[in-house]
Amino acid sequence: MKTIENLELEEKTTNTNQFQFRTPANIQDFTDNSLKQQAMNNAWSSNLDGFTQQGMLNNPWNSTNTPATTNYYNPIDNNPQSETASIKWSAFPGRLAFNFPNATQAQLNEMADTGNITGQITNAPCSTSGQPVAYFPYGPRGWQDEYCEWAVTKNAAGKITRIDFTCENPEYWNTLWSIDPNKVLELYQNILNKPQITLQDLSLPGVVNPITNQPIYNPLNKWNSGTVSDSSLGGAIHLTSTPNTLQTEIGLATTSGIQRFNPPTPPYSDNTMWPSSQYNDLICVGVFGQRFRNSDPNIGGNVNNFVTGANMVTLADPPGLYIQMPDFSNYATPDGTDASSFWTIVRGSQTLNDQFGNPLPGNFILHAVYEVPEDKGYTVSDITISGKTIDWASQIASTFKMQIVASAYAGTKPQGYPPVGDTTPENTFAQPLQIFYQDYFEAMYNTLVPNPVNNPISLLSNSTYVPLAVNVGTTKAQMVIIAGTCTAKENMPATFPTITFSDPAITATVTAVKENINYAVPGNSQPSTSTAIYISVTVGQNASIGQKGVYVTNVGQSPSVPMPALFLVTPVTIQADIAWQNTGIFLNATNTALITYTSGLWTANPNENNGQLYNAYGNPTFIAAKNGYTLPGQNEGALIGKIGETIFLIGMGTTTPPNLTGEIQLCINDDLNGMYGAGLTDNLGSIEVTIQVK
Repeated sequence: MKTIENLELEEKTTNTNQFQFRTPANIQDFTDNSLKQQAMNNAWSSNLDGFTQQGMLNNPWNSTNTPATTNYYNPIDNNPQSETASIKWSAFPGRLAFNFPNATQAQLNEMADTGNITGQITNAPCSTSGQPVAYFPYGPRGWQDEYCEWAVTKNAAGKITRIDFTCENPEYWNTLWSIDPNKVLELYQNILNKPQITLQDLSLPGVVNPITNQPIYNPLNKWNSGTVSDSSLGGAIHLTSTPNTLQTEIGLATTSGIQRFNPPTPPYSDNTMWPSSQYNDLICVGVFGQRFRNSDPNIGGNVNNFVTGANMVTLADPPGLYIQMPDFSNYATPDGTDASSFWTIVRGSQTLNDQFGNPLPGNFILHAVYEVPEDKGYTVSDITISGKTIDWASQIASTFKMQIVASAYAGTKPQGYPPVGDTTPENTFAQPLQIFYQDYFEAMYNTLVPNPVNNPISLLSNSTYVPLAVNVGTTKAQMVIIAGTCTAKENMPATFPTITFSDPAITATVTAVKENINYAVPGNSQPSTSTAIYISVTVGQNASIGQKGVYVTNVGQSPSVPMPALFLVTPVTIQADIAWQNTGIFLNATNTALITYTSGLWTANPNENNGQLYNAYGNPTFIAAKNGYTLPGQNEGALIGKIGETIFLIGMGTTTPPNLTGEIQLCINDDLNGMYGAGLTDNLGSIEVTIQVK
């Protein structure tokens, strides 16, 4: 296997095939529904493309010596054949030993499992002027910050019976929920072997998706929170520590490719090589990642060395964080059974090929369970590692590595830069960070999450950079933009910034500002203070479909640079298996709208029409809908509209009835409330429409 140190690269020709990022470990969760799987694959690739754009831009708003990357490439734009290499690090939280050098290994193991960490650490590891604070990152598993987290199940005697290890990123699960919340529920139940989990358990109270009217995902629901798991709560489905995100990993890889002079003080030489003994210093000079983690210095230093060697780099597809097989050589079981037989790969795989069919290095495990079958008569705690019984899950974490895979081809060496610095006031611009629907923002921000070090932080810290999706034609959507280095002041409209988009058909009006919004912006280990900008957004009918950049412009300044891929314009899409869906388009009594079917197929009954899907007309052989259907008497499977209490047939197209006020809602004509059986749950497919307001 090639390693990061001895990888030899050659010039490669560009692959002209259409590239799509694969899901982590190429996992396909909708094996029973190819239409939803394709939707998931498309959404995921779009998200990865956006994360890559954001990382490659770097920070042009409020720091110096942070140029856009030159030697990181986005496979969406350019996907040549390349060489791959594994970058690995220990799954055990490395910062524990650094911050508590006098602790015994047993004490470190207990800290890693429980988060019961006494004492304080500096809030500025790269500075001598830091202040003492409680151990961070904060959150119910915050200290497990090596992109691997776990939850432990014990029996009545206090012995470990099961350990769930996960490295799945939260962005994937948020995307999966947007495609089908019920699939997320099914996976939770199956992965954790807890059929008692309900959709309500996984949902954020009091908030719904403004388009589908479906529940919103709560990433720190009671089944994915903390390190204790039992029949009433707990589990480890995906990562929850605020720096443990895939967008962070991509940002780390892109930013660390910027070459930094070594030594980083004048007079500068041409040397930009940083040996492994200085990887923690490179993090401080380049301002990326967290010092003394096992992961960040390793990832950043190795990517930096790739670029120093005049290579173009990226994260190999599928980008992700992967658990490696443990080293079981020092395990011993009471009855001599091979200890490795109790290790089960629940999600992911032991091997994986790239998109050209070549084997990728390492393992691609997303979720693994270590559990002794009950009929063995003993537990995980009765197994020993190097002669010591397993009292803590972290003992097992110490026997395996984590991995990302880098990919590179020959390029040219870029110029070097001094350390990252601060901009002068006149060269400091507002930095767009995140954008949310207003009700989601307020529900998340106002929910404080406890942790073992008694320093609760906002649930908003566990949001993601998955872009906000808004239908074309949406009028006056209430949203919130979070921005850094924004000069706006509360209750002072003259100071409010201007919000614009990379598509001029999207407009926004600032309605309010709140200062001192404190949470850990995803990817950050500690909370910081930002500004919340309340806006009303209209997406014009001429807006193009796809990702959009967002500008936040302080008063008295010209527009700086947009944050890419924060906003996603989507066509008006109606799912066959969801009841009344919002369009975001409101009418009043003085206007009407022409609704026209444009594409897509669906069915209200897979057992009819020989199992073939059909368009918005409905069943090709007219079947009159029964009482209890969306619109009785009209064709089963046809597209139906509603404004207020008025329900009307749309089919392939119609103009809305006059003198109606309210939002246009759409639904398939089917057994709306399940009076006759499965209701909408067995429906397949979706259609798209255009809506032109007259």
